[in-house]
Amino acid sequence: MLPVSANAGQLVLNNGSNAPITCTVDGWTIATGYNFDWNITVQPGASFRVGQNMTRPGKPVINWVSCGGLTTKMMNITPAAPDGQIFLNGQQKRVLNAALYPYLPTLPGNKFEALVAHVIKTYQAQNPDVLLAAQLNDQTNIYSFDNLPLLLSANGLDVIEMDVTYLDFVVREKLINKVTSVPNKALPVAMASVTINGTVWAIPSWLCSNFIYASDGALTNVKTLDDLLAFLKTRRVSPQIAASFNGSWTLPAMYINGYVQTYGLDKINQSMVMPPDPTVISNLLKLTATCNDDGTNNCTNDVYHNGANGTTEQVFATGHSGSDMGFSEQSFYINYYGPVSPLYSVIAPWGAKPQPLLFSDAFVTNSSTCKPGTPCAADAAALTTMMTDLPMKNYIVQSQDLPAGTPWRTLLVATQGFYAQPQIANNPMYQQFTKVFPTAAAYPNNFTAEVQTQMAVGICKALKAQDPTYVCNSGVANAATPPSAANDNAPENVTAEKQSFRTSGRSGGITQ
Repeated sequence: MLPVSANAGQLVLNNGSNAPITCTVDGWTIATGYNFDWNITVQPGASFRVGQNMTRPGKPVINWVSCGGLTTKMMNITPAAPDGQIFLNGQQKRVLNAALYPYLPTLPGNKFEALVAHVIKTYQAQNPDVLLAAQLNDQTNIYSFDNLPLLLSANGLDVIEMDVTYLDFVVREKLINKVTSVPNKALPVAMASVTINGTVWAIPSWLCSNFIYASDGALTNVKTLDDLLAFLKTRRVSPQIAASFNGSWTLPAMYINGYVQTYGLDKINQSMVMPPDPTVISNLLKLTATCNDDGTNNCTNDVYHNGANGTTEQVFATGHSGSDMGFSEQSFYINYYGPVSPLYSVIAPWGAKPQPLLFSDAFVTNSSTCKPGTPCAADAAALTTMMTDLPMKNYIVQSQDLPAGTPWRTLLVATQGFYAQPQIANNPMYQQFTKVFPTAAAYPNNFTAEVQTQMAVGICKALKAQDPTYVCNSGVANAATPPSAANDNAPENVTAEKQSFRTSGRSGGITQ
């Protein structure tokens, strides 16, 4: 019997054509560690599942499948990853390899297989001559100065939906193409996030920022940090807030927000210069202290940081904290574990000068594999158009890949027309979230590994000087990437580090 892994993270080959199709798979050929070339024939209308060859040298992984002369790349299907899915139709002539942004809220145990299948099927119905190898896989580390050059190399992926915090880095490394046309009009703040010196380098997809959630309508009067601190004092539940304030990317994000709201948006470049400003550090500690519960602060001791996505929302929704801080999409978990009704939300204040900063995720195309004017460039443009258009955004936001009755994901969509739809304009949560857009500015897109490390180390030192119990994960041991991203045996921590970069928790941390 073939030693096929029974773990999750298998490759699923689907044959929708009228004839058998034969494939070979990474790990199951002589060249990749097996004792013969296993030719897998998938019959018409049938599916075939292939796991990793657990006996091959190195780590068990499936990075490619070759069917009828079409070969995918960098699929990164590990035992801990979601299933990889291929839909063959007998008409395909080219392959498009794409990584979609993997950090979306979902139900416990769900790994987005239905969502990815919908994306692939929709795309291939519109582009039947293209085999789309799409992944939504948090094992593919897009939060890494070391890994992005590999993902966007000549042997890498064609399209990545990535955080534009790294945009200037991938531009300077000449890893991506310029954008000549944005297919679906984006919000001004989203366009600012993907522009460097007047040149657009990415197609905006999602926006993110931290919001405060509470069940008290008095929250809507909160504008400044002092307002928030006064509001939190009225909470009759301890701790007053649940959030994650740990992580080597969290610290720069918190500090930049605090600096801008102390000294003004025109000083944003100075916010990335160390040593840290004492006033900003003092303000951050005032906020983090509101999570103290009888001498324990789970917001700063790594407890919430190491939890699953939605941990702090579960704490709040089940009555174990007076409020919550998280992205707009984290209301998914509040409604899932609660619901909390009515639910109020305001943009998180970090200082005395209200100035929201928005993170952005956007599509970039590989300058080595997808050069302008090539079929790949046209295929990539078709994908980004589909992914940023209203039908796909509605599908994802409204959790249509999940069972009926599942809460909406309420992501901040970068596409401007999204908010004109009646079902969005009349949604109570979006009515609150969209108040941020008129005054929002883009979070910096010009980080370097050195700046990120200097900031994390400097801010960590300043925080610990006033609060020795603060666990701030400065990332010194692995300066180029978040510390947990270097731990191949801790995939959940990779996601937690990303989530805490935007000061969001991960869920499932407490039981009722």
